[in-house]
Amino acid sequence: MKIDENRYRTIKLGALCGILGIFIFFGVAVLLEQLFWQDKLKALNINTTKEFLNILGTNPYSQIIMGGHLLIGLAMLLFAVGFIGLFYMLSIEKKSIFITIGTIFGVIACAIMTEMSIIQGTVMVKLGNMFIGAKNDIQKESIVAVYRGLRCIDWGLDLAFDFFFFSAWILLGIAMLKNKNLGKILGFVGIILFTITAVLNIWAAPDPAIIELAPICCLWILMVYIQMLRSMRAISKEVNL
Repeated sequence: MKIDENRYRTIKLGALCGILGIFIFFGVAVLLEQLFWQDKLKALNINTTKEFLNILGTNPYSQIIMGGHLLIGLAMLLFAVGFIGLFYMLSIEKKSIFITIGTIFGVIACAIMTEMSIIQGTVMVKLGNMFIGAKNDIQKESIVAVYRGLRCIDWGLDLAFDFFFFSAWILLGIAMLKNKNLGKILGFVGIILFTITAVLNIWAAPDPAIIELAPICCLWILMVYIQMLRSMRAISKEVNL
């Protein structure tokens, strides 16, 4: 099947955006969260919600929190472009309902996570500011209660993201089984990986899954986008560049 130059460039852009999105997301979620925040909380001896709110409203921690959440939102926007690029890649050989629905689910998942991340960061910083500015213990207790309640919404939004994101990759994995550029092995591994991850997350809902497979999922997604880039030379033969 011949493809035009615009679709060719969209595939390449999608692959590049997907790879960049993985590095940003992995950097924020792992390096910032695990290496910076965990050590910082231990160093500051933060053990209660009140103590945490107290640093959330203080610079530079409020700026780091908001910046990190904005970066996650950016990563999700890049993932959305990656899904569109993958759509065109998989549609070269044969159009499929799995490709179409999988792409739609993927873009919806990215929108949910972008919204969740920005709202979460805003709530954390603003309530931190309100906690510091509280005039008495009653106001502080009220802010703590509101904070805990609002953070529960995160669990629901995260679960909604999981539903769409995991379903997207399972469907796209099925489409990969018959795609010569991505292949059966990559598709089969993706189907199994995201099916297991979905079951673990749904089983533990609304709490997080006991076994965290997100890093493995990120590595698999990275492999998909790298393989997309590797396939560009073969695809270029179908385009008059």
